[in-house]
Amino acid sequence: MKSILYTCLLLMACFNSSISAHTLKESTAQVILRDGQVSIKIITQEDHLLIAMQNDLAWLMGDLQEVMPDNLTTSEQQDFIENTLQQSTNLEVNNQPIKIQTANIMTQEKGQIEILLQAKHTFKTVSTVSVSFSKTLGLVHTSFVKPQYVLLKAGKTATAKF
Repeated sequence: MKSILYTCLLLMACFNSSISAHTLKESTAQVILRDGQVSIKIITQEDHLLIAMQNDLAWLMGDLQEVMPDNLTTSEQQDFIENTLQQSTNLEVNNQPIKIQTANIMTQEKGQIEILLQAKHTFKTVSTVSVSFSKTLGLVHTSFVKPQYVLLKAGKTATAKF
């Protein structure tokens, strides 16, 4: 009898973990460093972000500069999200603050949104890039990318060294 109970509990745990494995619970960000430019692509759950940005307690704790009003249209919600993330994302290149110049919601599908933040810098050589995000995003799995560009002639091979 105990073995049947343990088997049932094990199956329930596996079933629950497989269901949650298909849902993005955290946000992801990719910071892409190019010559004179930094792009940040954020992917997050739209419903989580809306709830977080409409939370009065988050505003009281200083996590938000302004609470998103409840009665906004979809377009107004997008504008609010873009503005909030543009203002609350802190970016530094070579230990110098860089202002986020644009923020755009690129896609919305299956409850996820992709937000693209862009900034420019004037450094010839970049040794460090630092970023911090609004607490409304929650955990953010962040990767940093510095593309290597190669002009590849027809039929030739390109190699990247890391």
